[in-house]
Amino acid sequence: MSPSSAPRLINHNHNHNQEGHTIYAFTVEKTLEAPLEQVWAVVADFGNLDWFDGAERVEQVGEGVGQVRRVFMPGAEQPVEEKLLALDSDRHSIEYEVLEGAVNVMQGYRVVASLEDAGEGKTRARWEAGFTGITIEGLEPETMIAAMTDMYGGMLDAIAAEANTR
Repeated sequence: MSPSSAPRLINHNHNHNQEGHTIYAFTVEKTLEAPLEQVWAVVADFGNLDWFDGAERVEQVGEGVGQVRRVFMPGAEQPVEEKLLALDSDRHSIEYEVLEGAVNVMQGYRVVASLEDAGEGKTRARWEAGFTGITIEGLEPETMIAAMTDMYGGMLDAIAAEANTR
């Protein structure tokens, strides 16, 4: 894997929100070997994760901004529920949050995912994420950040592969 194709953790910090809670924020960036419009078609189809091995099945509740995708991971009885908060086709960006639930390990988890043309048929993908806490005692935020960085790397590869079939 070339250095430009590996996911890069380009930002990792702890801030505080207006309520004084710590926000664990991180950004993952990766250049994808697929054209912007094709990558955007995959990302913008929020309720469809057929291309992602990390999702056994997805149930979509509603449509457009405000919809919820219920993602069932392999072996999990309960889904992770993600709500689409914003979708901007002009800027090629989406924002979503993970709703509180039995299988949600991170509290207050939000993501802004954006894409930009990287030239030569490539796309720069940037996932900016943050959360306010961990629901499992003893699990460190840095451990979750490392796990999510790895997961986003694999997910971005899968997005590129799917985009190249369109």
